[in-house]
Amino acid sequence: MTEHTHTTTSPTDERHPRNATSRRSLLAAAGPAALVLGGAAAAAPAVSSPDAELIALCAQLDALEHEFLATDFDAIPNTPAGDHAEAEQDRIADAQAPIVNAICARLPVTHEGVVSVARSLALADADLFRRGGPDGYPNDRLIAALVRGLIGRAAA
Repeated sequence: MTEHTHTTTSPTDERHPRNATSRRSLLAAAGPAALVLGGAAAAAPAVSSPDAELIALCAQLDALEHEFLATDFDAIPNTPAGDHAEAEQDRIADAQAPIVNAICARLPVTHEGVVSVARSLALADADLFRRGGPDGYPNDRLIAALVRGLIGRAAA
């Protein structure tokens, strides 16, 4: 099993879905990132776009993230339902890992490529906008501002 950012380990080494309840509530309050969740996808890249492969990878990652978000975060750990939910989350995260690696190995060269990566980040890290609020660390605030700006600019 590949370790991933979707779970955290408590001091007692129990695995817990990362901010499961808050992820759903934050999705609705993510501002411009809600465009990602509302089905507003990036325009399909032209076949000759230098970022066509990157944009396709982001779409694959986003589809898997939607599957991840649909899993049962309320299932009680160490029960059949909890074990099933954790197994599904792990399966999805394992499928996401090579896609994330492939995305991170590419430098987007078009505006559409940059926006695709920003949308994928907003979807995969809904807590970014909470952490990037006025009381957040400067790095989280700057990343959240950048992502909001890119997504908002693309929607305009």
